[in-house]
Amino acid sequence: AANALNRLIDHEIDGKNPRTAGRALPSGSLSRRELWLFTAAMGALLVLGAAMLNPLCLALLPAAALLVFGYSYTKRFTWLCHFWLGVTCSAATMGAFLGISGAFHLRYFPLVGGVALWVAGFDIIYAVQDIAFDRAQGLRSVPARFGERGARLIAAACHLAALAGMASVFLFWPEAGAGTAAALAACAVLLAAEHVVALGGTERHVRIAAYGINEIIPILFLIGVALDQYLI
Repeated sequence: AANALNRLIDHEIDGKNPRTAGRALPSGSLSRRELWLFTAAMGALLVLGAAMLNPLCLALLPAAALLVFGYSYTKRFTWLCHFWLGVTCSAATMGAFLGISGAFHLRYFPLVGGVALWVAGFDIIYAVQDIAFDRAQGLRSVPARFGERGARLIAAACHLAALAGMASVFLFWPEAGAGTAAALAACAVLLAAEHVVALGGTERHVRIAAYGINEIIPILFLIGVALDQYLI
């Protein structure tokens, strides 16, 4: 639902950007009606799933809707849009905790904050390739505001803070041990590699850095945690 809404709201912008003009809506391979129907179906599944978990998850759906629906508009008025996206994505992490426990606990927040900064960091890297277009269209982003070098430094700072958030599991979860530590070390190496790869500057380099590598990181972290929980 979130991705479909983003494509619907950014339909006109995507059509103007040579990099995104081939996406489903601008290219005509999907109609707005089809995408709205898909969004509605996914939204209904979200409501059903939240209702099946517990009352708190259901009650928080309006907040989730605000985050998801609001994100696509943020780039129109603030360069903090990447951080809004990070918070939106980290709501899934908090949602997992709330789905299990049905209540907020302090120990959830550092890890959730780490997820938010991790996403913001790689979204900033991804946005570097659109600096000229964003400035020409009056769109806000960290790269458009601070330039490529400034954006890369801010993204690196986000990922250092994200690692600190991920490391918070050692303070709040006694189960975290050698498996989690090894996974965290591997995630740190991958995040560093992400920034090195992104220096290549081509769309392929940025896609590998912002998408390919970041698809591996949460799986590695999950494996490390699972090893500590069930085997070590």
